Amino acid sequence: MARELFSNELRDEFNDREQFTTADVRNFYHRYVPGIKDSTVNWKIYHLTKEGVITRLRIGVYQLKSL
Repeated sequence: MARELFSNELRDEFNDREQFTTADVRNFYHRYVPGIKDSTVNWKIYHLTKEGVITRLRIGVYQLKSL
């Protein structure tokens, strides 16, 4: 479970937002993995981007990728 990206839950969380920040993603993951390290959140963001779940708009700002 530690390597889970929670992609579906993330889509549900940010579906109604045009963009969201690294801090928003960090807060999201803290609900599922209390005490998660910032470096782990950054790793998850990297993999979410690589898998096409989110798109980076600029440093620290992301958008859900359309299905």
